[in-house]
Order: sequence, then structure tokens, then C-alpha cells
Amino acid sequence: MQPSSRFRHIVFDFDGVLAETNQIRIEGFRALFSSYPAEARDAMASFATANGGLSRYVKIRYFFETIVSKPVSEEEVQRHAAAYSAIVKEKIVAADAVAGSLEFLAQGSQQLDFAINSGSDQLELRSVCASRGIADFFLHILGSPASKQENFQRLFDLTGWQRQDCLFVGDAGNDLKAANDMGIAFLARASGLEDWSSHQGRVISDLTELEAALSEIHSVQAKSHGHDVHCI
Repeated sequence: MQPSSRFRHIVFDFDGVLAETNQIRIEGFRALFSSYPAEARDAMASFATANGGLSRYVKIRYFFETIVSKPVSEEEVQRHAAAYSAIVKEKIVAADAVAGSLEFLAQGSQQLDFAINSGSDQLELRSVCASRGIADFFLHILGSPASKQENFQRLFDLTGWQRQDCLFVGDAGNDLKAANDMGIAFLARASGLEDWSSHQGRVISDLTELEAALSEIHSVQAKSHGHDVHCI
């Protein structure tokens, strides 16, 4: 692996970036709300698809408060979140890895620092990563109910990492927003969740292209005599 002089720390989203789990998540909401009319389940699936980076807690509240116009208590949100976990967790554990992800983690962890910042429930995500055998690649695995912006701030507080040294790899518009809000470079992975056709930055089809993307940044920096060139 060629070293990159631009980024020393890479933060990954989980669903759709490290594992092909987006459809499992979306169908999980259909199953969670199976007692409701089909149009309500369809609306929830559409919302989940359009807001892939948001936590299940936000999505569950949205279902009740906006889709079916019912008040929902925090206790009910937590109960539905636990039920959702029971529906999807084993499927998430067994899901395919995104192409190139395992190889990049194994090779890159010798030179780069890795972390996860996901909208998935944090306790569930840590258990899933342990079951998939990838937990040890990451210094920190952060998830919901905290927002991705809050998790980035926590990550900086825990590690002392500088924002200009970090790259966030995500597949959703909410991932891009979190990166922009926190002043972090962003690289999009086209998982099918988001239409990146109008995105001005680099888009990779899977993680087999990640090393090349980092090498290109390294090459451009060298040609610019060390000036800070952002070409993600």
C-alpha cells in the first residue's frame, strides 16, 4: 500500500461502506411495522432509503410522529429499537463485506488509523463488528443514539486527531453533511443508496478503489510541492 501524505486517519461509515447491509436495514423497518398499512410501510422504507445516515431512533420517531401521526414516548422508541435489532442483527452479521474492504483494513491498518462512525446503534454495531472479526482494526467504533457530528467531536476528543488529517468514507447524503459540518474531507462510495451523479467530489464503486484514490491524492500533493490539495 502506498502511503498518503494527505490523510493519516480514515473514518468509515458501516452500512454500505464496510458491509452490504443497506437493504437489510430498509427491509427491517418494513418488518418492524408489519402491523401497519402497506402505504405506511412504503413511506417508512422511502424515508429510510433517503436518510441512510440517520439513526434508527430518529427514523422510528419519524414513523410515528410524521407518517402515522401518533405520539410516541421515549420508552416506545427504545422498545421498537430493540425489536428492530432483533430483526436485523444476525442478517447484518452474515452480510457480504463490501468488495475490497477486508483487504484494505488488513493492509492499511499497519500505516493508518481507522475508526467507524455509523448511524447504527453503537452497542449493536460493536457486537456485529466483533462477530464479523473486524473490530480489532478500529481504534474506536462509534454509533447512535449520538449523531455523527457528535461522534466526530468525541473521536477528536478521544484521539487528538486533527481534522485536516481525517477522511470520512460514506455512502449517504447525511454522511456528506456530517463531514461538511465538521470540516472533514469526504469520499463517497456508490452503494446504490444515494445518487452521486451531481457530486463534485470523487466517487468510488467499492473499496477496491480506495487505495488508488489515496495514491492519487499523494501524487497530486507531490506535484504541488506539498501544498494542501483537496481532491476528494
